[in-house]
Amino acid sequence: MNENSTRKITELNIILEELKKDAKDFSGDMIASVYLYFVAGAMSVLFGLQTGWYNRVDMLSGDIIPLSLMIIQIIAGTALVIRGVLLRKKYSRIFRLRKKL
Repeated sequence: MNENSTRKITELNIILEELKKDAKDFSGDMIASVYLYFVAGAMSVLFGLQTGWYNRVDMLSGDIIPLSLMIIQIIAGTALVIRGVLLRKKYSRIFRLRKKL
């Protein structure tokens, strides 16, 4: 191995040792971060629906700005929820192990 690869492996080992020391707290923080995607996504979808509701008269009269804002917020919220689902699936083993602790 060259010197650069050896240095990277050493740095990764240092990181892994720190993660081992703090694994329980780290897993809890990671799980909370995944749930944050769900909360942020739900809030964004609700804000989008609220934007549509409060501006329904303007949108029906042809104003496309509130409609655009509503669509963008709903799409962004949906993307956040999907990302949360994917992360939960990716780290499902950690979620199960954390519940056992």
